Amino acid sequence: MKQTLQTSIWSYRDIRLVLPARALSYAGDAIAMIALTLRVSDGHGPAAVTALLLAFAVPTVAMIPFAGRIVDGFDSRTVLVWSGLLQVIAGVGLALVHDLVPTLLLVCVLQIGQAVSGPAWGALIPRIVGEELIGRTTGVSQALVGVATLAGSAAGGLLVGWSGSRGALLVDSATFLVLVVVAALVRTRRRPEPGADVEKGGVSAGLRSIFGDGVLRILVPGLWVFVLVGEAVNVVEVFLITGELGLGPSGYGAAGAATGAGAILGAWYSGRLRSDRTRTRGVVAGMAAIGTACVVIGLAGNFAVLLVGATGIGLGSGMLNAATSALVVTRSSDAVRGRVIAALNGTARSCSIFAMLLGGLAGTLLGPRGTFVTGGVACAVAAAAVGALVVRVKDSELEVISH
Repeated sequence: MKQTLQTSIWSYRDIRLVLPARALSYAGDAIAMIALTLRVSDGHGPAAVTALLLAFAVPTVAMIPFAGRIVDGFDSRTVLVWSGLLQVIAGVGLALVHDLVPTLLLVCVLQIGQAVSGPAWGALIPRIVGEELIGRTTGVSQALVGVATLAGSAAGGLLVGWSGSRGALLVDSATFLVLVVVAALVRTRRRPEPGADVEKGGVSAGLRSIFGDGVLRILVPGLWVFVLVGEAVNVVEVFLITGELGLGPSGYGAAGAATGAGAILGAWYSGRLRSDRTRTRGVVAGMAAIGTACVVIGLAGNFAVLLVGATGIGLGSGMLNAATSALVVTRSSDAVRGRVIAALNGTARSCSIFAMLLGGLAGTLLGPRGTFVTGGVACAVAAAAVGALVVRVKDSELEVISH
């Protein structure tokens, strides 16, 4: 055990390929989001932007019954190469079209590929590093993704200004192509064992695994609540910063950068947590940080306080997401990990969709400040409830790994 914990994740050849390539792909996603948002908003209005956001979210939800079964039922290299090629084709198609309807349809195709490839990578990585290094690898991976997303967001605007949305989207397609090449080069394979007793069901198998675990049945619904609240306050954030605080686009961008930086730090710290007990505490601490930070932002009267709150939200989100992801993977059996990750991703996306509606309604009824404060208080109450429930879980059940 001690020797395993001292092993660097970078000593694994496949990890040296996979983590940088996945981070690069997320940078491409950020570039594409900037390019597509600018394209769709030009002459189409807010409804078209909402449709774009739904096109990114709905396929992940629709694919819940199928994505995990594909991941758990076929050779990982086959799944990753073909889902990656689907994303390459969709990305090239997005670069070549300009009208709204084809753009939305191709985004849906892009996200169908992502709905499969995401769980496939998530289930393969434990095979590469072993069970004991999953937490550290998850933290490092999400920290790298955070850095790449920030870089991609900054590069997206520059690329659109330099070469238009077509050039930016071709860059995104190139990042998917890199990921396809890496999928073909990775030596570690995950495939169904011949003659193994395979558990039936898609989303049902994933949810059974989650709710059959004494810790996950508490933490995952808690995560759903925080996705719902976090995405809801995102809807009104721009109005609070540019309107009530009068900071303009530069202030909005700085708050986004502070949130991203906090998320990187939170994910990195989560990777240093060594056991299920400490990761569980990290989840609860992340929840509490998000709630507190939302209240701080809602009451902020100047730029400095806003940055403190934005950094706090990022820090809490990074810890919450990375620690929950590590717990979900380590506490799920290898045979159903694809379905568990697909179920987690799809249900979280479902919460995001509802949050768009909730955020608009709350912003209308409570205003931007009221939405942040109310959401923060709700998060703090939820964090306290989750913490109280986790404390009651027996030590023997809490420390179960890969049951």
